[in-house]
Amino acid sequence: MPRLTRQDFERLLEFRVTLRRFHRWSEDQAQAEGLTHVQHQLLVAIKGHRGGRPPAVGDLAGYLLLRPHSTVELVDRAAAAGLVERTPDEDDGRVVRVRLTAAGDRILHKLTRAHLDRLHELAAVLDELVTKHDAAQRGLA
Repeated sequence: MPRLTRQDFERLLEFRVTLRRFHRWSEDQAQAEGLTHVQHQLLVAIKGHRGGRPPAVGDLAGYLLLRPHSTVELVDRAAAAGLVERTPDEDDGRVVRVRLTAAGDRILHKLTRAHLDRLHELAAVLDELVTKHDAAQRGLA
């Protein structure tokens, strides 16, 4: 593996700062809509879940990197806020599935439009950093 250069660390710092700025901006956007950043992540996890059925609490715990009991508490708070609702699984009564309410879906759509625009900016920064790194590795920079 090639030796790490000062430029490698500068690029890594630039990327990490850009990523952290995005994260902070995202938290502020969620708060402006009356959500915590974790509630926003929950809504994204529900809407982004693949498959024909809403995600189970265990699916959400995996997406959010939370323990199941912490996920249940998060879903409880989101349900109390009118963002999500629980539904029993059609095949297994022990499984609880979680879906967005109309209010949760509305907020998520608003946040997602802004986030996708911002992610395109982040992708451009990352692309530039990777291009610079690749050029440096080939001795072009």
